[in-house]
Amino acid sequence: MKEEVLKMDLIIPTFFITILFAFSLLIAFIIRKRLIEKVMFLEIDENLKNLAPREFFYNILKIEKFAKPLYYVGFIFFLLLPIFIIFQGYQEYKEYHLFKDYIDFTITPSSFILHRLSIPLIVWFFISTFLLFALIMKKGENKRISKMLDDLEKSKLLKYAKEDFIISDKILETGVLGNDIKLGSKFLFVIYPAYIIPYSWLDSVKVGVISGRYGSKAYYVNIILKKSLKSIKITFAKKEVCEKITELLLKKKYKSQNNRQSI
Repeated sequence: MKEEVLKMDLIIPTFFITILFAFSLLIAFIIRKRLIEKVMFLEIDENLKNLAPREFFYNILKIEKFAKPLYYVGFIFFLLLPIFIIFQGYQEYKEYHLFKDYIDFTITPSSFILHRLSIPLIVWFFISTFLLFALIMKKGENKRISKMLDDLEKSKLLKYAKEDFIISDKILETGVLGNDIKLGSKFLFVIYPAYIIPYSWLDSVKVGVISGRYGSKAYYVNIILKKSLKSIKITFAKKEVCEKITELLLKKKYKSQNNRQSI
């Protein structure tokens, strides 16, 4: 009976923290979605619109602008969980000495505490890994965005991309966790992760699939550009969305080719 009470004393707060973490992540994704929508619909500071094309796009596309909600959740639980683990570990250590008086066992106090706090420790390790990965990815992603903007600027397309982005109002929404896209007359815009793709650069557009465990599948639009050997993979929640986007991009590609041939 005492063992069951001790388990419940730990299960309830652990369950609460796990649910709170999952709920916080959901809220963070919703906030991120709203930030993306504000950029898509140009609900931004008027001063940003007056910037030169390169500064304009870098300011609205840099990864930390949309990843901040996830960073905040990660840092809060990164600090909160050790406090919980230390406090609960101390309680478990005291209960260990009470518990061993009722049942004869040889398990050490440290093993006893680690076993009973395994879930909070796993969650904390997951958060720590996520934050480390996010910091590494932030630097690499912003570097990629800068290179993408430099390439467009060298090709003298960035000015037209800004005009297209501001004028265009054709937005394809793909759900809370999806990558909404903006279809300009000459460019494809993806806000997160950031891509500006001229239709005239499109070489191949196909639907790809990643098979996971237990029959799960993730779908993406695989884009290959004429000026690059690397493919761009943009993931979406549903296969139907990928097929629709692929169809739209192929139409834009052929229209761009026909316009160039008629000049």
